Amino acid sequence: MKRLGLFFIALVLTAGCASAPPPVHYYLLRGDLVEAQGPIDVQVRIGLGRVVLAPYLTGDTGIRIEMESGELQSANTYQWAEPLDTALHWYLREEIASQLGHEIGGGMTDVQDWDYRVDLFVARMHGTMDGRAVLDASFIVRPVKGSGTWGEYRFAKSIPLAQEGYVGVVEAQHQLTGELGAMIAGAIQERIDADDAEAESGAGS
Repeated sequence: MKRLGLFFIALVLTAGCASAPPPVHYYLLRGDLVEAQGPIDVQVRIGLGRVVLAPYLTGDTGIRIEMESGELQSANTYQWAEPLDTALHWYLREEIASQLGHEIGGGMTDVQDWDYRVDLFVARMHGTMDGRAVLDASFIVRPVKGSGTWGEYRFAKSIPLAQEGYVGVVEAQHQLTGELGAMIAGAIQERIDADDAEAESGAGS
């Protein structure tokens, strides 16, 4: 694979010589659509609460690239279609729901109706000049009611881009976010199983 840096240098030079501004490319962070109709019957209500981003990921929606010097560049013509906190909220709800087999709440007005709540904190989410994508996040799974167990988890991973450029960064972040969602779903199920086992143990004693 050629160095990703060559791609960006060529892109900057091309944009500087163009007589008209280059078109803006928008990318949606979403999973595959799972068709469903009708009412949902769930025994455990789970909600995704806060999605907090590191400050450098807020503001404009340009896809971030970390340069070899450690400097971060935000693309003007390659952007996420919506703010990343919003995109992550929707994507992760879909992914967690797919893994657990039922819908995940997301409206903060119905938090008191949830049995478990997940809060996510994202420290890094960008591409690098040496052709990788990075996602570094932590999350908490906690009960909303009662005295169930808490769980704190970390997901930090980088993967090589399957293709050069911003499209490669987008594809890699889709993969990483999907893996994060699967980890969150597993952690939720782990908390539920632990609380069920504790309740059964207390009932039998």
